[in-house]
Amino acid sequence: MLVRAAVIACLLALLPACAGGGDDGDATSGGRTLAASSFAEVVAAELAAGDVEAEPGPGPSVQARQGPNRLEVDLREAFAEYEASPDREDEIVAGAVATAREELAEGISGTPLDRIREDVMPLLKPRFELRTYGFEPAQSPFPAGLAVVYAVDTGEAFTLVRPADVERWETSVADLHALALENLERRTDEEEPLLCEPSGGQKLCGWASGDGYDASRMIVPGLREQIEEELGGPAAYSAPMENVFVALSLRVLQTGDTEELLRMKLERDFQTSDDPLSPEIFVERRGELVRRG
Repeated sequence: MLVRAAVIACLLALLPACAGGGDDGDATSGGRTLAASSFAEVVAAELAAGDVEAEPGPGPSVQARQGPNRLEVDLREAFAEYEASPDREDEIVAGAVATAREELAEGISGTPLDRIREDVMPLLKPRFELRTYGFEPAQSPFPAGLAVVYAVDTGEAFTLVRPADVERWETSVADLHALALENLERRTDEEEPLLCEPSGGQKLCGWASGDGYDASRMIVPGLREQIEEELGGPAAYSAPMENVFVALSLRVLQTGDTEELLRMKLERDFQTSDDPLSPEIFVERRGELVRRG
């Protein structure tokens, strides 16, 4: 399997090592060795041969994913070892693959909360997606068939928090929820300013940064306050897909056929999205979002 993957990888990279006759097809034949990008291709192919989704990244590295969790596997050390001993390719690749699988499986099980406190983030997810994970993440209820789950997102790794993690950290889901909202609000204020622009004679505000947390921003009270200040009063909120969060003035929503048209648009976006969330419209009551009847 390793030799076949290496041959495919170097063919894709158009490496001269793939050429020549009479050899055994090994990418190291003729004194040639794999380039860093091709080494990453080989590791990714071996990971993908199991239950892990994987693709080469920069560095060299591999982007590995198993269910909702993902990990950037740094291959610089393994590749340096391979360059020093190309005849040990199979052994070195197998070691890199085993390490990646172990890190994915371990997740945050050995990580104290204090070390990743600023990396805890909230995610608004549809319950129909949670049923595909194969495990039950720690979560808080939300209207319209949604739930708030929590991720430890360090940039290099993304892992959903499980009830066992909450127990091990000796905290509660409520406290974790408050911490996650605080982190998302801070990150948004620092990196993703609120956008407001006219559309069809209306003023729409929200976020569509594509960073994975756009819809989740809807649940942060401090960010909703920014929107209401910009719109001059109470707002109606919608997030038909995970990468879009839009709000408009509740007063405008109640004008003419605006609400009917908006609901048609939300339903269409929800039905056609690769990452659907909810076609519902939400409003704030006593500090909490509820589904608008």
